Amino acid sequence: MITSSIDFGTTNSVVGVNHNGKIEMIALGKESVETKTVLFYSFEDKQFYVGDEALDELKLDTLGRYLVALKSFLGSKDNIETTLGTTTYSLEELISIIIRRFKNVMEAKVGQKIDKVVMGRPVRFNDDDDFLDQQAQQRLERAALKAGYKEVAFQYEPIAAALAYEQTIQKEELILVADIGGGTTDYSVIRVGGSVNKKDRKEDILATHGTYVGGNSFDSEIIKNFVVSHLGKGSLYKNMGKEMEIGPAFYSDFSEWHRFQKMYDKSVIQAIEKLIYMAYDKDKISRLLELIKEGLYFSFSEKIIDAKIQLSFDEATTIDMNIFEKPFTEEITREAFNAVIVHHTQKIKTTLDETIAMANISYEQIDKVFLTGGSTLVPAVHNIYKEFFSEEKIVHTDVFSSVGYGLAIYSGEVWKES
Repeated sequence: MITSSIDFGTTNSVVGVNHNGKIEMIALGKESVETKTVLFYSFEDKQFYVGDEALDELKLDTLGRYLVALKSFLGSKDNIETTLGTTTYSLEELISIIIRRFKNVMEAKVGQKIDKVVMGRPVRFNDDDDFLDQQAQQRLERAALKAGYKEVAFQYEPIAAALAYEQTIQKEELILVADIGGGTTDYSVIRVGGSVNKKDRKEDILATHGTYVGGNSFDSEIIKNFVVSHLGKGSLYKNMGKEMEIGPAFYSDFSEWHRFQKMYDKSVIQAIEKLIYMAYDKDKISRLLELIKEGLYFSFSEKIIDAKIQLSFDEATTIDMNIFEKPFTEEITREAFNAVIVHHTQKIKTTLDETIAMANISYEQIDKVFLTGGSTLVPAVHNIYKEFFSEEKIVHTDVFSSVGYGLAIYSGEVWKES
């Protein structure tokens, strides 16, 4: 029997198959196991493109709509819909298009149809509302069913990462898994190594906890604190004889990857055009309109993400926004970056404290700390764990595939008897 797994991430996704206990990770990207969890709708051929294929269309300057971080909407109370061309798509329909593409890739690789899938999920889709958290999982399940799966199961992403780590050890360990991706921070405290053949791991799981803070939160702070002034925030304009300042509220949707779609609304575009007419510094606010109308948001987002990554290795970096007709540059130091994300890193630390308390253990009782997810590479994040644990205890593994591998392991256990 063949079962499948999908680590449907906010930023990147990974898939795998379990063929009677043999795990194979299936490459979604052209040169890597993972691919970006992005969707592109072409206005030219009326087709959807997923992952690397979507990025190819963007690089060709195909006219269309770029959809990113759809997972971030799952925990929302709103009924999310987007009109593309003449058709209105629900959030579940958009996500199902991505999942169907992943399913097709796996089926082509193994040469047969796959009906069963384990989907990863964060510990919390919504920090504050249990109903919305459960609704988010139901939305993801319906998307998987729309994509053609017959049976769908779920596993917490940090527990999946623990199952992957378990394959590398010989003795029992009490581990803390910290999975910090684009959208969420997820923790689990779990015993591994001594219960490999148990299907029900409930007794081994001491705690699961999480919060809606991730790499996208850091990207947003770069935009809000270092970039938006170049796109008009704080600029003066004159309206009915009064001098006024363009405030931060105008940029709230702009600075969040998953909310940028609202900037395409005609009323928003008209408001920007009106501000350009009234602004003293027309070049700055014109960049915002150019970003929307010329389809530059993908290139813009890559510049922001590259700066964040660079600050993981260097003490300073320069964002060169040469994508605009009137380019600009902005230098960012790691110290300044750490200062603007401190409320996010404090939330990650607080959630860690709460997880250890929920497990009813001390930090000293943890044998290993298993870090996974791209955002654990951010120095300000990594330093949280160095504060509580020695370097020998910290294991930094494959940031992209460990959760997907663990989900594939779990998929074999879920349907072992069927």
